[in-house]
Amino acid sequence: MAGKGVRSLVLIAGLLMVSLPAGGCRREQTPDTKQARLIAAESMQLKQRLASLEDEIDTLRAQHAQDLAQRADQLAACQQRVEALERDLQKGIAERVNSVTAAVMAENARLRREIEELKKQLPDSP
Repeated sequence: MAGKGVRSLVLIAGLLMVSLPAGGCRREQTPDTKQARLIAAESMQLKQRLASLEDEIDTLRAQHAQDLAQRADQLAACQQRVEALERDLQKGIAERVNSVTAAVMAENARLRREIEELKKQLPDSP
């Protein structure tokens, strides 16, 4: 029976707490309360804006990292191309030098033979 009495008191207290604000015992907002609510609303908007900007920053950082990786890949490809061109250039130079050298040596050998033939045609002089 004591349990029923306690339950009844709790039930009545709960009904009073619910019915008082609904019953028109509402206080009018003071300027401080209005200002506090405005500040709280503005604070919430600023927090949302901050979260939005942080998301945008994260997106931009990811994009920047991706761009840097792409640029690094492009740089590596360009460096390989430059190295290949340098090898081709050195090879071309070596081939030209060899072809010129071979031509000069062939001409030198021809001239030596010609000199020997001319020496044979000269009368022997003391």
